[in-house]
Amino acid sequence: MKKLLSATAVSNPTWYVGERVIYHGQARPYDYYGAKDPTIVYYGGKYHVFYTGANQSGGWQMLYTSASTISGLKNAARTYMSSIGESYFCAPQVFYFEPKKLWYLVYQDGTHGAAYATTTNIADPRSWSGPKSFGISGNLGWDYYVICDNSYAYMYNTPSDNSHKLYVRRTSLSNFPSGWGAPSVAITDTFEGANVYKSLADGQYYLAIEDMKDGRYYELWQSAGAGGPWNRVAEKWAWRGNLQYNADRWTTNVSHGEFIRAGYNQKMEINDINRVDFLIQGTNNLSGPYQQITWDLGVIKNYR
Repeated sequence: MKKLLSATAVSNPTWYVGERVIYHGQARPYDYYGAKDPTIVYYGGKYHVFYTGANQSGGWQMLYTSASTISGLKNAARTYMSSIGESYFCAPQVFYFEPKKLWYLVYQDGTHGAAYATTTNIADPRSWSGPKSFGISGNLGWDYYVICDNSYAYMYNTPSDNSHKLYVRRTSLSNFPSGWGAPSVAITDTFEGANVYKSLADGQYYLAIEDMKDGRYYELWQSAGAGGPWNRVAEKWAWRGNLQYNADRWTTNVSHGEFIRAGYNQKMEINDINRVDFLIQGTNNLSGPYQQITWDLGVIKNYR
């Protein structure tokens, strides 16, 4: 029997804040106010990052960058996702869907609500074909996120009705990206930016989701299955009260981010929930219009 590396998630870990690696204003006009909502995979010797830029006229568009190291992202070229090129498209998630041998970029847009694009070459930001519709209706809003087990694909999202609920729906792997069933409530009394991962250390699934009862911070939930049911591990798992700074004090908020995974496929696997590299958007100032908050991106870790 394989020995488990970690039995349970630490509910109040210390998070070590590294340097900012993607600043707002590096790809103007697209990210004039903020660089936010990152998704990241390591593939082909590079970290590939897709993220949202908040432009000066009130729009949101996606950008891409890559580098062989996390620190190298600071000076890497930024590319506007012109092949998709909608006036509003943001909050991406990227993964390689092995059954179809395609990269999927999941995101929200003004055309379909829940949209996706595909490519065979993640390293070419101009190769994506989209937008395409997932064909879902009802409970639409933002922050669509997909995780798969051996039988199903599950889609999580937050509706725009201010209900503070997180919804989940599923389809079979053979039907993906269509054939979604009716949504059900996964958790309540929360906010947005949900991610779900399988931890290889203990075989459990972990849902990290942003809340905003005390600034911006992340809750942590646990389940034996990718679709739930979910039990809360911690209301404030990653928050301003457990941050320690290895670089400058560039954020007191832990907002929309994604873990660096053990792989890059649709199973969303991480090595250990207690050894997480978490690429987040951060800021010290949440005042003013949301679209004009100056978000930057950097990595926090719950281990040394």
